[in-house]
Amino acid sequence: MKDLRLVIGNKNYSSWSMCPWLLLKMYDVDFEEIQITLYQDNTAEKLGPYSPSLKVPVLLHKEITVWDSLAICEYISEEILGGAAWPASPKRRASARSTSAEMHSEFPNLKQEWPMNCKASGRLKPSDALLNEIARVDAIWSCCRRKFGENGNYLYGRFSIADCMHAPMAACFDAYGAELSEDANTYMQTLLDNPFVQKWITLGRREQEPLSIAYASNA
Repeated sequence: MKDLRLVIGNKNYSSWSMCPWLLLKMYDVDFEEIQITLYQDNTAEKLGPYSPSLKVPVLLHKEITVWDSLAICEYISEEILGGAAWPASPKRRASARSTSAEMHSEFPNLKQEWPMNCKASGRLKPSDALLNEIARVDAIWSCCRRKFGENGNYLYGRFSIADCMHAPMAACFDAYGAELSEDANTYMQTLLDNPFVQKWITLGRREQEPLSIAYASNA
């Protein structure tokens, strides 16, 4: 058994599981992946030994348990990566934390109308409320790229937790066919071109679970 274990749900649906998984992969951290199929009669029983909330994702590091995607990413950065997963400058770091937290806690219409589904293909017409949220994400991506993106192709130049938190949204936008500005579309494509994002989406598309079931996922 490895010291570091990440418990995730179905790759096709569990957007929040993707965030810490992507961070660990991008920083080449050795970990054991434990995937538990959601929506089953025994899902809660299987999650019980790992997750206090009976949801995913959950990080187990020796005797420490961390749940909630953003909390897990913060813990990985602080305890395993020496803080390297956030931008170095206070100004960039403050912005990265703010946009990550906004993605984590806001956009209810996006999460309800266009949930993570790697197999989706532009089937759902957005409501006006959803269009407003898409415009807000577009503004975040475009503004951050213009202000902070001079040293690389990610949201703050080099890869960070902010990109982990926004990667599931890029997958959703691509699957459902969001219309974005040029700057936002370029950033979305950067995320979609990431080899680990591509791997997650490919594996999600191979899963065979039904497509229309609510699931247990931490934020």
